[in-house]
Amino acid sequence: MTEKRLCTSTGSSARTGGFETPVAYRVLEALGEHRATEVPAPDIAAALSCNPDDVRRAVGAMRRLGYSVSDCHGAGIRLVTETDVIVRSHLVEGLGTRALGRLPVCFLELDSTNAVATRSALAGAAHGTVVLAEHQKAGRGRLGRNWFSPPGVGLWFSLILRYELTAARSWMLTLGAAVALADAVEASTGIRPDVRWPNDLYLNDRKLAGILTELRGVDRVDFAVLGIGINVNQDEDDFPVGLQNTATSLRCVTGRAFDRTALLAEALRALEAVFASLDADRIRERWKGKARMLGKPVCIMTGAGPVRGVAEDVGTDGALLVRGVDGVVRRVLAGDVGGGTLI
Repeated sequence: MTEKRLCTSTGSSARTGGFETPVAYRVLEALGEHRATEVPAPDIAAALSCNPDDVRRAVGAMRRLGYSVSDCHGAGIRLVTETDVIVRSHLVEGLGTRALGRLPVCFLELDSTNAVATRSALAGAAHGTVVLAEHQKAGRGRLGRNWFSPPGVGLWFSLILRYELTAARSWMLTLGAAVALADAVEASTGIRPDVRWPNDLYLNDRKLAGILTELRGVDRVDFAVLGIGINVNQDEDDFPVGLQNTATSLRCVTGRAFDRTALLAEALRALEAVFASLDADRIRERWKGKARMLGKPVCIMTGAGPVRGVAEDVGTDGALLVRGVDGVVRRVLAGDVGGGTLI
């Protein structure tokens, strides 16, 4: 096993705000690239410039997360689990973007990719840096909800964005991201997701993906962290009982597994293409072209109570325009579409 056959860092620590892909994930990459052979821990350690004990600890962490790793009676280590592994070098080689995703920092397990991306951005990480985790222990959704993020079956990642943008126009990042993810899913699967205001993708009335945008800055955005979760290869019984009637995955819908690296690359390319022109009218029209909720009755749960009516349009400030039974059009800037359900 030689070092050049293994994934190496794709960006300097300084450009990612001092954060680097830890040994545990680098070991997973190495095992993912050499499934057919048993590789001795000292060989992996030499290739990754770490200690054999670090390799063994990494294997222990993988096993705790449910990965099957054999030790082949001391002859070597092999990843038995069929889960595809996102290898950073493979991602970057075929990516084709100018900035988004070209500096990936990957973790075996994190509390939240958004939290790490925010710390990295505050430390100076470059525009386009992506923070990805195989498993999130405390993945965050909107309105303080948790995002179920099990290992090896989904895409849980956050992007650092440094666009010249006022806070009042930052809604374009969330709606634009939904458009881009819908484009990526359709390009990868042939299936067209339903985009729902303000930040979700649905298939068959069940949630497929979510977006959480967090900003730093007052009048102008210093940086944004765009958190994205996509359910990719879960089976229905992989979801907790409380989510089995409301969540879905690409595998649930199509009956087949998908290469997560290829889907991630498609998503990053689509995001960069949408954000190439942060024009409010363009993003609004693209979003409206993918939103089946327009023209249908909705119930929006807001801090001031429910807003019921027909979803008519999205305003120039990203607000959902809802016409009530009294004929009055109300602007909803923040809320939840009836827990995701149209009425």
